[in-house]
Amino acid sequence: MLLLALLFTNPRANAEAPAITLSDAVEHARQTPGVAAAQSAEQAAAAGYAQAWPGRLPSLSVSGNVLVYNKAQELTLFTSDTPIDCTGIPDPFGTLCASFGQPIIVREQVTTSLQAQLAVPITGQFAVDRQVAAAKDGMNAAQSSREASVADAELEAKDAWFAAAQTEEQLAIASSQVASMTERVHVAETAFSAGSLTRNDLLLVRIALAQAKEAVAQLAGYRDLAYARLGVATGTGGDPVRPQGATEDPPKPVPDVAALTERALKNRPEILAMRDRVAAARAAAAATSLARIPSISGMAVYQHSTGQGAFGSPDTAYAGASLNWNVWAFGRAAAGVTAAKAQADQLAHTLDGLEAGVRMDVLARVQALTVASSTWTLAADTVTQATENLAIQERRQQTGTGTMQEVLDANLALVRAQSTRASALFDARRAEAGLTHAVGGDPWG
Repeated sequence: MLLLALLFTNPRANAEAPAITLSDAVEHARQTPGVAAAQSAEQAAAAGYAQAWPGRLPSLSVSGNVLVYNKAQELTLFTSDTPIDCTGIPDPFGTLCASFGQPIIVREQVTTSLQAQLAVPITGQFAVDRQVAAAKDGMNAAQSSREASVADAELEAKDAWFAAAQTEEQLAIASSQVASMTERVHVAETAFSAGSLTRNDLLLVRIALAQAKEAVAQLAGYRDLAYARLGVATGTGGDPVRPQGATEDPPKPVPDVAALTERALKNRPEILAMRDRVAAARAAAAATSLARIPSISGMAVYQHSTGQGAFGSPDTAYAGASLNWNVWAFGRAAAGVTAAKAQADQLAHTLDGLEAGVRMDVLARVQALTVASSTWTLAADTVTQATENLAIQERRQQTGTGTMQEVLDANLALVRAQSTRASALFDARRAEAGLTHAVGGDPWG
């Protein structure tokens, strides 16, 4: 009843939806919100790496000051009402002697200073290198995650496209059955009017027609839902889209499982992303561990000053080293190292589980393709046999040696065989797409 309600209450789904090929569906899937979110995460990780690597460079700081006082500061070394007689004292001592009674500028009214400091972390470089490595691994992990998101979106688009094509094929088979049963009802009514067919046989044909129409109504509802799902998978927000260009090519051969599993463990972007995350966590733990050692930095300082008076030197410079070690925080740092290593181990165990899941995924996809291929082959033979059996039962019924029920049973067997063959073909298509996703590339390439 739900499908019938959807069929009659969703006129937009019943309208002629725009068509899309499989290749276009895959292309549109790369523009879905999930892929866009992964791209943003990749950009954020790249920016994080760009922020991390400059930590290896020396730090240069420049500072300057301008001070204005209300008056200059003076100093007089000797005060006397009588000038000092420095006659006969040779220079420069004579000049110095004469200045004893004069005021000496210790600080001018306006003083300026400019200082440049260059600092290079020495022991800190080891931690910085680990931090940069962690940021780079994180950037690589984000890139692989974006590729995984694209692969997932492509698989969903393929699966939705094949599902919609399958419902269309099933609907076509059911519609053909309705047309066939409508013709049978017309023939049966003519025969009944002529007295060559019983009332019971006429009712059997009418019941078969009603059942065929009910199947069409249900399949039409499934088709509309499949169109909406295809729209979501291709980024339309749920607006219905119908598949175009489905082929009847037979299923592809089943490749070797062992070789595919090996390829999957090398190529699957989820595996690559998790390996990079493990490497980033290991590097981050190493950086945290190095934070426990004393921090030694080399530095060079140059300062230029003006207005400092007779006793100030305008240019000074020195080089040295600094040691910084917070001994009391050692326990906290050790706990941080333990936590960082535990997080790295957690990711490593997650990687082990992910690899096991990939092995299982490849095996399941291969098995699905094997079953679908075998079913398709058997169903194709069954369609040939059911077609021949229907022709035989129709001749027997016309000659009076067979019954209408046998004809209807043979017709139903043919429809089921056609439906099974169509389902097996599209199941194989989905299994092929799933196997490509599981391997991380073309299994037949």
